[in-house]
Amino acid sequence: MARFRSLRWRLTLLYLSLLAGLLLLGGVAQYFAAREVLFRTNADVLASEYTAVFGAFHKANASRPAAALRAVILSQQFSNELRSRNTSAAIFDLNGGRVAWAAASLGTDEVPTLTNQAYIDAVQGKGKTYYVASGNDGTTNYLVVLNVIRNGTRPLGLAQLAIPTSEIDQTLRADRELAIIGSLLVLLIAGLLSPLIVGRALGPLEQMAATAGALAAGDYKQRVPVPKTGDEIGKLAVAFNQMAAGIEQAFEVRRQSEAQMRHFVADASHELRTPLTSIAGYIDVLARRTVVDPETLQSSLAAMQQESTRMTRLVNDLLTLTRFESGKAPSRQPVVLDRFLNQALDELSLADKGAAESRDLQAGVTVRADPEALKQVVTNLAQNALKYAPGAEQRWSVFETDGRAAIRLQDTGPGISRQDLPHIFERFYRGEKARDRSTGGSGLGLAIAKSIVEAHQGTMEAASEPGKGATFTAWLPLAA
Repeated sequence: MARFRSLRWRLTLLYLSLLAGLLLLGGVAQYFAAREVLFRTNADVLASEYTAVFGAFHKANASRPAAALRAVILSQQFSNELRSRNTSAAIFDLNGGRVAWAAASLGTDEVPTLTNQAYIDAVQGKGKTYYVASGNDGTTNYLVVLNVIRNGTRPLGLAQLAIPTSEIDQTLRADRELAIIGSLLVLLIAGLLSPLIVGRALGPLEQMAATAGALAAGDYKQRVPVPKTGDEIGKLAVAFNQMAAGIEQAFEVRRQSEAQMRHFVADASHELRTPLTSIAGYIDVLARRTVVDPETLQSSLAAMQQESTRMTRLVNDLLTLTRFESGKAPSRQPVVLDRFLNQALDELSLADKGAAESRDLQAGVTVRADPEALKQVVTNLAQNALKYAPGAEQRWSVFETDGRAAIRLQDTGPGISRQDLPHIFERFYRGEKARDRSTGGSGLGLAIAKSIVEAHQGTMEAASEPGKGATFTAWLPLAA
């Protein structure tokens, strides 16, 4: 039973049921159409026979007076002329009364009759093309055709011609049997071929089910072949592969995110452990001494203060990085970059820190940004240049192009090595020249700058050639 609950067998049974219904309707319609054609054809033959016999009979008696002609037409003689081997004939007056009749030469002596109203309707021109009447024995049917007998335009009576419908019934029976046998053969062939055709059409769905099982088991590389039919199943296969690719990408992003989180936690733990270990060491040294001279105490407290300050700065950097990477939009306001950058650089006093400085600021370039966050970008870029290229000239510029504003810093320092350049925006990454924490910092400055710029729907770029300095560009969308 479970087999017949599958979509393949349900579609097959539905198709066969529909086909059987259509064959039945078609067979019934064809049967009645053939019956009508056969009855009308035989009725036309009887009408033609009447016309031929009446023409010859009227011509043979045309010399008679009108009354005598009417009498001979409504007589047994004309009835005998109308009958044949299979055709019975009868003559009726204008009131539907039978005045003469002649049975067929072969068969029974029966002459079928219709209702009196049928004869009156025929005289009045309301008759049918043919009638079907039952015989007295109740088993034989007759095809009856009524013809109005006219002398010119004047009706004289009715001539009835009738034949048994046995030959017509036999033809219809043979046609019916042929239709039944043909329909059964069609259903048999359809029943044998339908499961194969439907199964082939549903093959991609079975492949999708198997692929979905593989995806559920963790094999995210699985895909289904897309049929070249371009139908709904093909579209479903394309959509399924797109979904599978999305799932694979989502899990890959999740895997990378988890790996980055583990790396981040490990790096943060390592960075925090160093100052904590240092502070704990100083405390241990002071605790072991019974007497601590003022100079030693002062130097130990200064070292612990330095480590504490460094740890505080690291924690603040981590909080800042987390805030901007969380996706929370910063509060924005219009910022005119030339005025903003002049003020930020003045506050940094780079010249006092041994760095030559130049400015090329295009006036009037405006963005919508958080001024404090943007100031931190400038500060981090400047401090990064001081650490990596101490004493080098810093060339600051502001300009706009292609609907974007840019804050650019170019230094004349030693540049960034090719192996370091792809990683400089990674958290806790420090280049080879800045491995020493005393000058290299925590490795979060550029990561924070990049996160702030991206939170403003911008991008951060870096370019460098060893020995030719480094260039950092923060791209921001222009204010509307």
